[in-house]
Amino acid sequence: MRILLAGQNGIIGSFLYDELKNDHEIVGIGKGEFTSPNYLNLDLSNIKDVASFVKRSERFDVLIFLVGLAHAKGKNQDYPVFEKINFLTLFNLLESLRESNKLPSKIIFSSTISVYGEKLHKQIYNENDKLTPNSPYARTKILAEQYLQNNFKGNSWILRFSPVYSEKFNLNIERRTLIKGKYYKVGDGNNKLSLLNIKNIPFVMKKILNDNVPSGTYNLADSSIYSFNDLLAYSSGVDKAFTIPKVVPKLAYFAGRVTKNIFLQENSIKLLTDNIYSTKKLEKYIKLPYTLSTK
Repeated sequence: MRILLAGQNGIIGSFLYDELKNDHEIVGIGKGEFTSPNYLNLDLSNIKDVASFVKRSERFDVLIFLVGLAHAKGKNQDYPVFEKINFLTLFNLLESLRESNKLPSKIIFSSTISVYGEKLHKQIYNENDKLTPNSPYARTKILAEQYLQNNFKGNSWILRFSPVYSEKFNLNIERRTLIKGKYYKVGDGNNKLSLLNIKNIPFVMKKILNDNVPSGTYNLADSSIYSFNDLLAYSSGVDKAFTIPKVVPKLAYFAGRVTKNIFLQENSIKLLTDNIYSTKKLEKYIKLPYTLSTK
């Protein structure tokens, strides 16, 4: 297939390119220089540049869209910045493709489990839950989801990624196990959470390309559900970890509510409760094979 990979220059995009390049013709785009065959530095927020790119390109069979402002979740006043990256880029590209009568047959969009909004008294989230996002990051991801559902529902796959990790990218594990270089756990360390091995992403993409998964919205997470102790064991930090009493993140949570600090509230909830993102909907069709224990 002929695939347009938007966001190829990111961690997930570059990994996905390596996994798909031998079987498909891939053109990669992203903002910034990147050394790779068939890659183009393209600012998708600039509609003129996007229209020019689409006009001179042949039609693509598939669009895989990974562009997003993710790690710095930001404050409410940052909303226009997140809207520009997380929504306008997708809108500009697809509207230009539609205007040129070059819409791909399949659109695969990377969203996030943050669209559900972390809740202190909720443990398991599935695709039918009401979305109550807290951050501008999550709200603008929902904006993009709604655009796809309203305009391209029959040929769109919306994949809500759990926090991603790999052998080379452990940021989402380190955030939950390290403070200033020292291992820690909250309470007994048995709170549960969902994570996503980066190897599961191309596995799912290939299944979609081969028509094994119908269009729709899906949570993406490892089949295994992990405890914070599991993350410490993976990092060889079990015996080195000091314990933080649960009262500490509880106080931080209420301080975040008083000060309207979204970042403080969300991260306190992650330490205090189970955060499990059900993959039962996806597992009707496939089961993701890779976990923390997979080498």
